[in-house]
Amino acid sequence: MPQGPVDTTTSGGEFFRSVAYTSLHAPIPDGQVVRWLLHEGQRIEGIIEMFDELCWRLVGDGVPLCRATLHMGTLHPLTRATGTRWLREPKLVEEYRVPQGQEATDEYLRSPIRATTERGTPFRRRLVNETPEYPLLSKIRSAGATDYFALALNRTFRRFPVVTWAIDRPGGFTGAEIPALEEINPALAMIVETRAIRWITHNLLDTYLGPLAGRRVLAGEIRRAMGEHLHAVIMMTDMRDFTALSDRLPGEEVIELLDGYFDAIVTPVEARKGETLKFLSDGVLSIFPAADDSNFSEASVQALEAALEGLERLATVNKARRAADRTEVRIGIGLHLGEVIFGNVGAAHRLDFTVLGPAVNLASRIEGLTKQLLRPILVSSTFARVCPHPLVSLGFHPVSGLFEPEEVFGLPA
Repeated sequence: MPQGPVDTTTSGGEFFRSVAYTSLHAPIPDGQVVRWLLHEGQRIEGIIEMFDELCWRLVGDGVPLCRATLHMGTLHPLTRATGTRWLREPKLVEEYRVPQGQEATDEYLRSPIRATTERGTPFRRRLVNETPEYPLLSKIRSAGATDYFALALNRTFRRFPVVTWAIDRPGGFTGAEIPALEEINPALAMIVETRAIRWITHNLLDTYLGPLAGRRVLAGEIRRAMGEHLHAVIMMTDMRDFTALSDRLPGEEVIELLDGYFDAIVTPVEARKGETLKFLSDGVLSIFPAADDSNFSEASVQALEAALEGLERLATVNKARRAADRTEVRIGIGLHLGEVIFGNVGAAHRLDFTVLGPAVNLASRIEGLTKQLLRPILVSSTFARVCPHPLVSLGFHPVSGLFEPEEVFGLPA
């Protein structure tokens, strides 16, 4: 059962998020660990639960494990690796993630599993004496471990997942225990490979499509013209004078500027049940789905609060840019509530998952009015009717593509 975030350190980097679970197992006498892995073990959905039970089964078989880890690399812009660490005492299992950039740190360069991760080389060290070349092993030794053994699993993309075993019996592993751990390695490798590929697939789809679209693609919604009608708040964001800025600034500085701007806008969207679907050069398209009438008000509040927090975050970005004598970022945000088609569009062999429809176009037109009315946020009359936040009418304005002018609203001065 979860005990909450724990900050600690591991070989290969610092855990920026580690969640501890109380193990519910005791030693499980079995003698058929490989058979268990291939049958019951692979059907356990959670990698943490599976690894926890595997470790206790090994303890039940007489292997005095005191510590074990399962370390997997991944493809993610922020996370280099993820893994599980099992401790017999105090019966804890820790889930951890290692951030990008840790491969350049001293901890990684002096990690006992570095060669195993990079080249698949097994590693064993009896912990009789201090190991200054491996600070992690010194830490494990001081906790009572007497022997340490690391094995590579099946290579996944560029790196090898690694399982490590440590025991605290005087004298270390026996002559039969190392072959026993090697015997279960192929079965464990098969299970971990499947989980690692699934994990990486989810990561990539979440990163490049967004969680909502990614889940739909994995669920089989992959045919062209397959879509769903849904109501949502559409949030269109656009940067002012981006063309002139991109012509004037060096390419690296343009990328840095865009990253700071996108991060300021997208972070509060994700924190409020929204989803960012597109980066359109200097524009951002996000939605806040509303299942039915009862959710329209909530979606409008979430969207408006995300827009306001985005402006606050951008103000912080601009403060730093002013201090560095750099051009500040100015934006406009348009909000509208309407029905959209959410699904696949594109060519036969190159599809895009997005939202389409007149509501999306109107949100974009309303954002365009922010330049004329000198307001950072404007909303449609449909949005204003369901949003409980105070809003003031700024009058009717012609909108490209509509026969009638649209009444737009803004925040009170």
